[in-house]
Amino acid sequence: MTVSIWTLSSPLDDQRRRELVYRGDLVVFKDVPPMRELCALTDTIVREAFGAPDPTAVQFQLEGDDFRSTVESLRRGFRKNADAKGLFRAVLEHAGVEPERTGWDWLHLRVLPHGEGHAGSSTSGLGFHRDTWSSNVYAQTNWWAPIYPITAARTVAFYPRYWGTPLANTSAEWDLEEVRRKPASLPLVPRPTEAVDTSDELRLVPEPGDLLCFSGAHLHASTPNESGRARFSIEVRTVHEADLARRRGAPNVDGSAPHVAVTWFRRVSDNSPLTG
Repeated sequence: MTVSIWTLSSPLDDQRRRELVYRGDLVVFKDVPPMRELCALTDTIVREAFGAPDPTAVQFQLEGDDFRSTVESLRRGFRKNADAKGLFRAVLEHAGVEPERTGWDWLHLRVLPHGEGHAGSSTSGLGFHRDTWSSNVYAQTNWWAPIYPITAARTVAFYPRYWGTPLANTSAEWDLEEVRRKPASLPLVPRPTEAVDTSDELRLVPEPGDLLCFSGAHLHASTPNESGRARFSIEVRTVHEADLARRRGAPNVDGSAPHVAVTWFRRVSDNSPLTG
């Protein structure tokens, strides 16, 4: 499959964007003003947490346990930060999202350090996966944005050939509640059980202030970070209630999740349940 990459400097009609996403296209909104504000806010929060002028290199000044505990505290606080949530709502609205008809899960602050020495449950990259292997929601859209400049050595990679090609995986037996009970011993997401052909790997390098939008059904992964700098990024997942009601979304080519995780999503405008 050939993936089209749409690079936009203005909002896009919500239905049109969802149509593009459901056919496997990638959309990059360039230089989004509230995203720039959110990057600045997040930078302030991160610097205060680490007490260091350069968070992307701070791991080399900390023991692994100290780095991981700081990241875990950061992630918990960020998820509840009202200013950050308000800015990301503004980010979504700038892109054309309808907050009264759209649900989101929560703000994820991801930190991917250089190498494996500081890796842990909160500081590890995600291997090959589709988000829909977990959620079973094929109308799910992912939004991803870096906080600091990144390179192809520390970004997210896509594998377009698998958009319509099945890949054997563990989605049938994966359970989020079990993961939450045993976070240290179970994978955070379902995994492939066969080798992945990476010959058409696609790495995008958005800039701070940009916003990447893609289907949760895309096979993607964190690129192994050997760049000498940590990657800090924000991500959110959304779903439109009309698409839930009409069972509209990306194709399911290999997902076998036992549950449909609609309850993960709450309405952007008022935090109420979706009706789809």
